[in-house]
Amino acid sequence: MGKKNQSTNAVEILHRRYIRDDAGRKASLQAERVNAEVAQMIYDLRQETGMTQKELADLVGTTQSVISRLEDADYNGHSLSMLSRIAKALNKHLTVHVTSEDEQRQTIQYVFREVMKGLRLRFGLSPDQIAQKTEIDKRDILSMERSINYRPTPLILHKLSKFYGISQRKLAALAGAIKEIPPEFQAEASRFAAKSESFSNLTDEEKVTLDEFVKFLKDERKKIA
Repeated sequence: MGKKNQSTNAVEILHRRYIRDDAGRKASLQAERVNAEVAQMIYDLRQETGMTQKELADLVGTTQSVISRLEDADYNGHSLSMLSRIAKALNKHLTVHVTSEDEQRQTIQYVFREVMKGLRLRFGLSPDQIAQKTEIDKRDILSMERSINYRPTPLILHKLSKFYGISQRKLAALAGAIKEIPPEFQAEASRFAAKSESFSNLTDEEKVTLDEFVKFLKDERKKIA
């Protein structure tokens, strides 16, 4: 059996193991990711303003316990009306995106977001610090960590590649800028996605997961054609 077929089989095995054969798991995984993303977004926005949960609650017209629940990745009661109130209170605009991209590409772009967030945390840097060190606008730093729909420019990919020592072409593949992605790359991204669930604070296990995938991204022997 050729290497390409082995890589393709690896993608299929991972997909079956974690998603395909279990519709409930598929829906649950997607819900968990959405909840984690929304919770992290609210937390980050509040931290940017320097507000406590109580101060944000007073501004929105709710209680501290409600804000605390909204910042919990396990909470599944987020509503558009409450998110809109929070956005307005923090001088932000809430938008909703509905996409029809294939699942594999969504997974890979999800990995880009988690890798960018994980690497920043691994270096012990704040969004402001990483923006200063890479000379990338802070708004782009925040967007790439919060949305799988974010599309970095070639210049931003170049700066990220230079700073982290990772292949720019591999970063471009994760960011959705390259359509034809080799099966081996898909397999590695799927493996990473299966092990990671929205990094917020890096545990020792999450550090190992991140480091293993970054090692793959830095391996010059494994190129994207």
